[in-house]
Amino acid sequence: MLRSRSNRTRVSTRIALAIILSISVVLLFIWNDNRDSFRFVFMTDIHVQPELQADERFKAAISKVNELKPDFVITGGDLIMDAFEQPEERAKLLYELYLEISEEFNMPVFNTIGNHDVFGLRAQSGVSTDHPQYGKKMFENYLGNGRTYFSFDYMGWLFFILDSIGLTPDDYYGVIDETQIEWLINDLKSVNNLRPIVVSVHIPMFSVYQQMRIHPTAALPPELVITNSRVILHLFRDHNLTLVLQGHLHVVEEIVFRDVHFITGGAVSGAWWTGERDGFHEGFIVVDVKDYEFSWRYEPYVWGAEE
Repeated sequence: MLRSRSNRTRVSTRIALAIILSISVVLLFIWNDNRDSFRFVFMTDIHVQPELQADERFKAAISKVNELKPDFVITGGDLIMDAFEQPEERAKLLYELYLEISEEFNMPVFNTIGNHDVFGLRAQSGVSTDHPQYGKKMFENYLGNGRTYFSFDYMGWLFFILDSIGLTPDDYYGVIDETQIEWLINDLKSVNNLRPIVVSVHIPMFSVYQQMRIHPTAALPPELVITNSRVILHLFRDHNLTLVLQGHLHVVEEIVFRDVHFITGGAVSGAWWTGERDGFHEGFIVVDVKDYEFSWRYEPYVWGAEE
């Protein structure tokens, strides 16, 4: 009899716990569904390495991000320094260093691939093209869960993390390949045309950096811009593309065209950990969203030795 009562008690406890858990999940869903604002951070061109105290400086940037309490972080590529000119041992060391330091984030991180994240591309790496980690495979295995592009939803906004790195036998250029284009076309078929969309790329879709730095008529070479960016922009013509986040150039700029904001996000590493890049301090982009609107700012951070 005592054993039977104990069993009934355990069953009742389990039922109660299940009910509490179900209610908690429902309440969490309702809370998230009713929220009309959120914050995220875009951190690009980190170029983490053991040298130049880049590892400690990256940790300082993460500490600043954690203070700001964003809901999530998007990284903009060139996460390590680097894989495309280095042998396997060095490239793996850098990826493992990035993963180790990234554990200090207090929120989810969504990674974009950059050109420096491609393994063994340059001849000086000594890596054969038939190496199982060659090219983008190392990024996929360490950071991409087997992929270099994907999408996710958050609070009614749709985010596309794209792979803008085209490869030649010994170099890179900016492009969104045909496989991604087909995927985008299919993915967008079911997307409401009022839904805000954010795109993250490493190599910019558009930029005026060369015109500002060199000459008003200076052209962008293919390694500094996505060469088929107009094609990609056209894919979103019937949708609410709101924000394109870009990296690669290590400067901050914003271009607004037909209500689409193209924001180049500076660099966590500044000028590759040697100081400012064209007057832009090390930092990252903070985006605050409310309903269908957003605001942004560039957030420099202070490393311990600079305080």
